[in-house]
Amino acid sequence: MIDPVPDSSNRLAFFIGRILHPYFLPTPTLFILLRDRPWQEIVGWIAWVTLIVLLPSMALAAILRSRGRALYERKTRQPLYLFGWLMVLICLASLIVLDAPWVLITCLVTLTVWAPLQGGINSLVTKVSAHAAVASGCIAGLVLAGNLPSPLLYIGLVALLGVIMWARIATRNHTITQVLLGALVGALPVLIVFPLMLQR
Repeated sequence: MIDPVPDSSNRLAFFIGRILHPYFLPTPTLFILLRDRPWQEIVGWIAWVTLIVLLPSMALAAILRSRGRALYERKTRQPLYLFGWLMVLICLASLIVLDAPWVLITCLVTLTVWAPLQGGINSLVTKVSAHAAVASGCIAGLVLAGNLPSPLLYIGLVALLGVIMWARIATRNHTITQVLLGALVGALPVLIVFPLMLQR
């Protein structure tokens, strides 16, 4: 099956997808989750995760694009999921050795569950919206960690997730099923891992 070519003619939807990208959403989420720590420590931990997980994954995506591989195609995404999972495992091991904050370790454990789950669905069933998955996972993490003190924040973040999902459909990157599946696959590992690990 050939994946449809995305359409960026809806500029609002296109820019929403660029600004609220899966590579960028974890950073403000981690700032909020680590907010009780000194800011230098917060910046240090986020830089560490970025160096080990995000930058190598972004570099691989750039290499694949430079070789003519379209990232919207399912088959192109498989090495990204596998490589990303490997980087997450390496980062998790380093965080444990460095005695990182427990909530940060919890986030990485969640990613070790999410990456193969989403990669498996992408390989065997259908393409899954990483935008929707990362957004719903970040929101679920903030909720379960108790970092959303106001009901208005819940409503705002759910609305933001809705906007992200709409943008992925409007640009023809995903179908309705793929964005709904992404939101479910992103939240599910958080709903399992966070309650187990944050009870400690």
